[in-house]
Amino acid sequence: MNAPRKVAWAVLVAVSALTGCGEKEKSVGAGGDSEHAHEAEPGVSFNAKYGLLVPPATAKFIGLEVADVSERKVSAALTFGAQVYRAASEARFASTQGEAATTALASGSVSATQAAWLRVGQPVTAAMNGAEAWPGRIAAMNHDLEKANGQVEVMVALTDAQARLSKGAFLSVSVALGGDQAVVSIPRSALLRTTEGDFTYTVSGERFVRTPVKLGVVNREFAEVTDGLFEGDKIVVQPVMTLWLAELQSIRGGKACADGH
Repeated sequence: MNAPRKVAWAVLVAVSALTGCGEKEKSVGAGGDSEHAHEAEPGVSFNAKYGLLVPPATAKFIGLEVADVSERKVSAALTFGAQVYRAASEARFASTQGEAATTALASGSVSATQAAWLRVGQPVTAAMNGAEAWPGRIAAMNHDLEKANGQVEVMVALTDAQARLSKGAFLSVSVALGGDQAVVSIPRSALLRTTEGDFTYTVSGERFVRTPVKLGVVNREFAEVTDGLFEGDKIVVQPVMTLWLAELQSIRGGKACADGH
């Protein structure tokens, strides 16, 4: 478990220790409308239909922050993760890939929307652990899996004259796309990226609902949202991972927590 997850988990354990599910709900009125009568109990509770309920004392304890979704100028650069699959030290580069012996090859994936902004030969910069950077270019793009999962594989060739990149190394690849533009965007800290897709926690009355979003340009500070949010919506800026862990714990912890029954 990496450091951010350890911190989030420690906070979740502390929050969970305050109470259990701690919420009762009742339905009133005609047409199936619902209102919720909340007991004055601390702790986070989850309802599959209505989302997470975080009492004020608990929200203060975990440092929960909410902000408005707004339009802002986002630097037009696309960043995605990639993994080195062939190091520059491998002698067979020149004969099998048509690349110089000082070139390392890495592969990552982007959404179909993001792939539309990329082209073979486009310059890239790859970094590892936010420190050393390697220049390179997009060597190829593979659309074979686009229909299956909406992802496009991007292969990049990186200049690595000193052969510092080893096979299997993980990199952050950045591609400059042009000038800044005003788009609906959210802070990176508000973005939850899971194997199920990309999400934010939106504010719905007293609750926080995990909402799927589609992304455009993503850089280190902000992420463009092309679908799922509108300017003026309120979202959780932090701690998103703590809310996600609370939701997972409720779902896996038992039916009473997961659906409010």
